[in-house]
Amino acid sequence: MQDVRGGTGKVDLGSRSKSEVITIRITPKAKFGLELMARMCNRSVAQTVEFAIQRLLDEPHRQRAPLEGSDYAHAVIEELWSPHRGERLLKMVFKHPELLSYDEEVAWNKLLRSGALDAYISNAGAASREMLPTADMRELEDRIDQFLEDLDAAAREEAAQKKKRSKE
Repeated sequence: MQDVRGGTGKVDLGSRSKSEVITIRITPKAKFGLELMARMCNRSVAQTVEFAIQRLLDEPHRQRAPLEGSDYAHAVIEELWSPHRGERLLKMVFKHPELLSYDEEVAWNKLLRSGALDAYISNAGAASREMLPTADMRELEDRIDQFLEDLDAAAREEAAQKKKRSKE
């Protein structure tokens, strides 16, 4: 075929990149569920989204079988979800520690080393950890949430300092 604009004779087939980028807004619970599903399936979040979209596109008009492990994943998401980060991390550590992300593991280990959990949890660093009978769960969740917010603030401050140094 000849290009009508007098070019090389090649037809432009559009973008040939391996993938396209999309930006979407989802609820915090949906994001949490998506991240857990990805961990359960040993995939990245992007791979999990692409898999789900492809399933929808492959069978647009037929009743779809649930995504692999989705009944289990749904149950785990419902079990662990909370809009309160402290409560969510605590639930994950006690009920599904295998699903902790690297960042969540780091935060939990920082909490352990800080001693902030000593009054609430026995054997906090061990697999056999237990809540102390005198522990106030709401207070503990709030304490964990404040710790996480302090970590976030420190990370933002470090990033700002790094950016400032790079401009100098």
